[in-house]
Amino acid sequence: MDFIGSSLWRLHDSVGRFVVPSAASRDVRALKAQIELRRRALRDIEVIRCRLRPFMRCESKRLYRRVPCRRGNRSSLANSFRAGRIVRPLLTP
Repeated sequence: MDFIGSSLWRLHDSVGRFVVPSAASRDVRALKAQIELRRRALRDIEVIRCRLRPFMRCESKRLYRRVPCRRGNRSSLANSFRAGRIVRPLLTP
């Protein structure tokens, strides 16, 4: 986990310095500093996510996997012995 250690450390440091900003705060410097801390934290989270992506299972692959059909699909029927044959009911006058 050394490849994400520095990002984790920066994220921990940034989150530790978060302050709940008040709506009545008129200190623009403090607000800008908090915005910058949150921006750095989001960037570190993205770096960690990208580096851990190869180790995470992709849930969407499992959701869209379909059960194979036992009957033939159109492409396999096209190569079968019935290909090109049209079955029509007999018309009796």
